[in-house]
Amino acid sequence: MDRKLQLLALGGAVLMIALAGLWLVQRGAENGNQPPAEGVVITGALAVAASNTLTPPVIVPANAPVMPDKVTAHVRQAYPLLEQVDFSCDARGCAVTATIPPPTGEEFLAKRQEMLLGGLAKVVAADGYRMQGPVQMDEVSSNLFHIRAAVVEAR
Repeated sequence: MDRKLQLLALGGAVLMIALAGLWLVQRGAENGNQPPAEGVVITGALAVAASNTLTPPVIVPANAPVMPDKVTAHVRQAYPLLEQVDFSCDARGCAVTATIPPPTGEEFLAKRQEMLLGGLAKVVAADGYRMQGPVQMDEVSSNLFHIRAAVVEAR
């Protein structure tokens, strides 16, 4: 009977440590002016080995970043008005880049406005990245714009 109580107490202690760790991670995200993680996946099982050592749980963010080609595909799907969509990294960091052709009507202008005022940020956030500021726009010819949205992994 003492052995069962010891294992139960050990399990309770491990659960409390895991909850305290989760609380500290959440608090750290709040103090860093970053939005808290929307979900946490805990992988690994608590197992008692012959030597009574525990395997600690591994905490993995639920919104781990996807591969750049998937980000590109998601941006193209959300904003088909964009041309030459790409996700690349250079000396300035990583970014989603694209070309916005001249407008074709009011619907086009509304969709472009939605994209520039947070829509693009939502698409990359759903893929595990966050934008590092507003979308940069450079007019390369009459009403033809090249955009660059600097992104980093959302951690």
